[in-house]
Amino acid sequence: NPQIELKGLEENELITAERVPISAEMNFSAAYVRYEIINPDTDAYYISNELDPLGDFTMIPVMEDNGNMSVKVIAYDTNGVAYEGDYVHVKVEVDRKLRLGGVAEGEKIDGFVSLWTSRNFNVSETEYVVVDSKTGEEIVLFKSGYGSYNWFPGPDMKGNKQLYVRVKDTAGNTYTSDKINVYVSGTEKVLFQGIGPGQVVSDTVNLKVKSNVTLESIKYVFTNLKTGQTKVINEGIDYPSGYEFTPSEEDAGSWSIMAEVIYDGKIIETEKVEFTIYTEKLYSSLPIIEKEEFKSFASELAVDTMESNGMSAALQTAQSILETGWGQSVPVDKYDGQFSNNLFGIKGTGSAGSVTSNTWEEYNGVAFRVDAEFRAYDNVSESWADHNDLLLTKTRYEPFREVMFDSTLGAWELKRCGYATDSSYSVKLIKIINSYNLKILDEISI
Repeated sequence: NPQIELKGLEENELITAERVPISAEMNFSAAYVRYEIINPDTDAYYISNELDPLGDFTMIPVMEDNGNMSVKVIAYDTNGVAYEGDYVHVKVEVDRKLRLGGVAEGEKIDGFVSLWTSRNFNVSETEYVVVDSKTGEEIVLFKSGYGSYNWFPGPDMKGNKQLYVRVKDTAGNTYTSDKINVYVSGTEKVLFQGIGPGQVVSDTVNLKVKSNVTLESIKYVFTNLKTGQTKVINEGIDYPSGYEFTPSEEDAGSWSIMAEVIYDGKIIETEKVEFTIYTEKLYSSLPIIEKEEFKSFASELAVDTMESNGMSAALQTAQSILETGWGQSVPVDKYDGQFSNNLFGIKGTGSAGSVTSNTWEEYNGVAFRVDAEFRAYDNVSESWADHNDLLLTKTRYEPFREVMFDSTLGAWELKRCGYATDSSYSVKLIKIINSYNLKILDEISI
């Protein structure tokens, strides 16, 4: 008989902690678990996403939870059938908590910081406030219902300051956090945005700056790294909206760019960013086979490798489906169109070298694409074998190898070993396996 027990809470326990880790204990291998929390006094209801059956879930009680609470775990087997544990009934009595985050006591602020609020009660209004330590003057930096605020203090804020957050709860009562002492350097700062280091620009980009002072004028200075040629785009004072720059064929090559601004009669230059302009044809990912044929195509490769090393064929097939969008998005070289045969998005150099494709980075708060090298293979079989080799030989995947014969256990262990950053990676694999009955691939004769 399936047995599911909630761990971390005792019947009639008094909960006063800010964070309560709980977990599930079962006598069967679950595909995933969910935690259900209800407040019978208010009818408040919460159920978690699908979670690692062997992992912890952190329950964070808020003041609205004060009173009776019932918690249970629901475990789903590999066929998607749900089994519910018994409710554990507890009493919640947490004190009101309000804290300003994003800065630390005594911190020197010489740029922009993200201020945020930590609280355990619902609010209708949030204000971030700065106080001059000498005069006591208060300025509300930002006011909204809730949320964070990016503060970029300028010369007018120079000196010792105190920061705090002030909120109103849903009943209209006002609460304030403790004040945090900081020192603001007050240096004029101008940050260039729109192009990141190493970016390959092939289409229109929005050039702009982020500044902690009011600018009198701004221009963007391009310098050709090969010829030394300088190209200036002057946008006057309309800097908040930025400038739409579209490269032309004669712009192709390696460049640097910086913004040159005037503030209070002084010229301030941003950091130079080196990048490349490419205006010729670009190639995008291509299918390996017709979508409706991909499951059979991948399954055959997976079963062959399972017979040689024992790794779940269902799991291998699901990974290839997820990584390539059913075989419809396989990396090619963006410049010459070389097909990679790479079904798992592994970076580096393969048997046929590598292909250049895109990946994402961030510069001054703006995401941009840069070139990255992905392994290329002479054929798909080499890609499949290389993926197996990665999981069978790398030290970090040693825990995976202990359970690789089981598609469900293996899917969760891949995530624990850091195979993917997507928090839902394991659940996505399991759902693909169950939806398309891939477990039949793992059946063997004895």
